[in-house]
Amino acid sequence: MKKNAFIAIMLILVISLSACSGGGGGSNSSTELYIASANPMTGDSAQFGDMKVKAIELALDEVNKAGGIDGKQVKLIVGDDTGNPKEAPNVAQKFAGDNKVLAVIGHWNSSCTLAARGIYEAAGIPVITDSVNKQITDGSTPHLYRISLTDTTQAKNLAQYAYNVLGKKSAAILFTANDFGTGLKNDFTEEFESLGGKVVASETYFEGQSKDFSPQLTKIKGENPDIMFVAGYYVETALIAQQAGPAGLNVPMIGTEGISSDELIKLGGDAVEGIRFAAFFHKDVEFPGTKEFVESFRTKYNKEPDNYAALAYDSAKLILEGMKQNGATRDGITKYLQEVKEFPGVAGPISFENNDVTRSILILEVKDGQIVLSEDQLN
Repeated sequence: MKKNAFIAIMLILVISLSACSGGGGGSNSSTELYIASANPMTGDSAQFGDMKVKAIELALDEVNKAGGIDGKQVKLIVGDDTGNPKEAPNVAQKFAGDNKVLAVIGHWNSSCTLAARGIYEAAGIPVITDSVNKQITDGSTPHLYRISLTDTTQAKNLAQYAYNVLGKKSAAILFTANDFGTGLKNDFTEEFESLGGKVVASETYFEGQSKDFSPQLTKIKGENPDIMFVAGYYVETALIAQQAGPAGLNVPMIGTEGISSDELIKLGGDAVEGIRFAAFFHKDVEFPGTKEFVESFRTKYNKEPDNYAALAYDSAKLILEGMKQNGATRDGITKYLQEVKEFPGVAGPISFENNDVTRSILILEVKDGQIVLSEDQLN
């Protein structure tokens, strides 16, 4: 009996040790591998989370149909942070505590990424985000990589575009009252005025709360700007565009990638015609794989991929390639992201410098009810 009991105890120890080993995080002993998406699936930003998940699933479908990674199918676990920085840590904690999660794509909102990044870092989980706040890649979280351009880069590029390309000398800014909007307002103002322009008005609003923008638009109209920079998201931008005309404010409008969605047109209708905004992807700017991605996305979902779908697809492809090259572990994926150069993404070649992607910015425009590549580009 003692001998049998000893053997049983040893078997339990062996099984326990095998379950705990994961080659630098994440278990690769099952027939499936897992990555996770942490994005807003409900709330005002749900459109972006939905497009990202669709694109990630498309990338996984492609690799799985080709045999998976070392014969193992790759599955997606979806977390909903609701766009709320108070909820994001809960999603991060769930993924961090799940040894089978090898990498995370998200979060979309900068405030959510900032709230969750320390949890991922402590667990050694590689994260690829498209959040734009410049503080995200401040050096404190080496496992976190950004595949979009920072808010500072976008604001400065838009200021240059307004002044140098469109020839506008005075600007007004209407910005959302959070870190995203305030940072954009400050960076745009600094760059625009350094070029010789003047910001004649800066007004704010509250995302998800402000519906009537007539007080701000009336004040802006009184300053007679040449152009208006709306530093926020598509819901409020659509409302602002609809109310600007009746308020007598008929000036060109520009925005960031935060309005890069067909929802802008659905909500704003004719009022958003002519709005220009920054972006990182458009189907007419082709790189190796762009055309195939657009066609596959359109076939699978009966809609056009947007800015964030393309970045999420490229994020998934980077993670999958990391698994192929270095093994399906957290450490292996992280090592790949540290070393990758000129990865052939559908939104352009991908290299990281200090954990930030190096890429050019595009200017898109709403024209005839469609989002098109603007004829006037910065470069």
